[in-house]
Amino acid sequence: MPQAVGAGPRSDLHIPQAALLQKPGFVLAAIFIAFLSIECLLPLATAVKIGADEGFELAKAMLCSKGYHLYTEIWNDQPPLNTFLVTQILEHVSTSVLAPRLMIIFFSAVLLGSVFTAALRVHGLPVAALAAMLVIASPGFLELSCSVMQEIPGLALALAALAVLIVGRSGKTRLTEIVAGLLLGMALQVKFIELVYLPVAGLILFLRSRKRSAQILAPPPKAQVEDDRVKVLFWFKPFFLSLLAFVASLATTFVLLDFLLGGHFWLQFRQSWAAHFAAPVSSEYGSPDAHAFDWTVLLKIWDTSLPAMVGIVLSIRRWKQIPLGMIPVAWLILTLVVVENHKPWWTYYYIHSAIPLCWCGALGATRICQYVFTRRGAVLRTVFGAFAVGAAIWMGSRLSLQIIGIRNSPRIFSSLVLQEIQRLKPFTKFIYTDEPVYSFHSGIPLPPELGVVSLKRFWSGDLSNARLVDILVNRKPGLVLWHNETGALPFDPLLQTDYRLIYEDPQLHLYARTEVLEQAKQSSLTE
Repeated sequence: MPQAVGAGPRSDLHIPQAALLQKPGFVLAAIFIAFLSIECLLPLATAVKIGADEGFELAKAMLCSKGYHLYTEIWNDQPPLNTFLVTQILEHVSTSVLAPRLMIIFFSAVLLGSVFTAALRVHGLPVAALAAMLVIASPGFLELSCSVMQEIPGLALALAALAVLIVGRSGKTRLTEIVAGLLLGMALQVKFIELVYLPVAGLILFLRSRKRSAQILAPPPKAQVEDDRVKVLFWFKPFFLSLLAFVASLATTFVLLDFLLGGHFWLQFRQSWAAHFAAPVSSEYGSPDAHAFDWTVLLKIWDTSLPAMVGIVLSIRRWKQIPLGMIPVAWLILTLVVVENHKPWWTYYYIHSAIPLCWCGALGATRICQYVFTRRGAVLRTVFGAFAVGAAIWMGSRLSLQIIGIRNSPRIFSSLVLQEIQRLKPFTKFIYTDEPVYSFHSGIPLPPELGVVSLKRFWSGDLSNARLVDILVNRKPGLVLWHNETGALPFDPLLQTDYRLIYEDPQLHLYARTEVLEQAKQSSLTE
């Protein structure tokens, strides 16, 4: 495999070059097989909720399939591409939740392949293989890898763009930059948070152009001093040309997709900006400041963070020999700065920091292993072996707990409350619930204005308790499903006057409008 510009020699891996040319494909295939084998242990085709926001995405897709439109009728703080894909799958492939989950698994495989390819190019096969395995074992990755949410598709496309920039050659046609810009443009149409990868892409482009710029600045012959002084002015020319091609491709892709998917950029930008960056205007449901990045997560994943410290130090010390080795370091610092300053921070945001952390951790663990077995010290081998065994047990336990947690999730399809909902479905146009996944599995849409009811909507002032009640009064949902809470709900007076409690268990309350019950009663009498 050709070596990346500025990657430097990799003879320190003590692996024959012929083996590197033969093994990467087989190793990546083995990683994919292991990943898919783990996915097969999960109830992918079962009506269970996987992922915190899976219900929102499925509910939005159902509303879109019913003819409602994002942004004008359905509040949405993210770009439309992922919702569009899920909607198309449900309409043209299968109405089962398995189909969109398989789409997410595909993007998860793209993510793993991108991490593997980028690390392989910069640091070699052992680091690439270990980095991909560490990502699979990262907290929350398994849940995200099959949950119908926007996180993995957007991140996978962004990482694919970075991998293309790292691996591809820079020719006169700038095909590498164009393809990478296309991928990142698609990522931005899935989720705006992928903007944080623009500086990483810029760093890659700069490092790629560094060798060519250095050649321009080589000491010139005395007879050509004046001519070469002019050349100095073009130190950044390769970088700027690559950057221009990349940005132009990104912008063109983003604009074209926005046009094809409805052309509501101003609405989506306004809703997204208010939800993520505008100052909170309401404190009915707390504040974004209460949801800050949990730094203790780095202690809980000591199996990755400790060797990552070694990997960071090594990358900094060898940046002149392997300039591209600074990419995961800069990437990690950037993501930690972003998650520290951006609030709210939800637990599934950790995946953005996990990718560069796993890359650095794989580099550190590989180099420590090489050092220990090169020196052949019994004490060093014993300490490293104990750490490796402990880390493997810790990661295995973390994976097992994720699998058990997902497998033990309540089976929505076989629940008694869903059976009661299905009984009244013919007489119900809308259902309102704080668990939108029930809307999807029952086939009854949410009121479009309430397709996504998140804390960010309340904080931004787009939604309030008073407006929520007004929407319910106007839309008259036939059913209201709510968690069994002791606190008062803003629409309690509405429930007391227009609804009756028809089902109750330790977790849920189901209310039906009186006219829906009357219609169901009349229907049963006429049968």
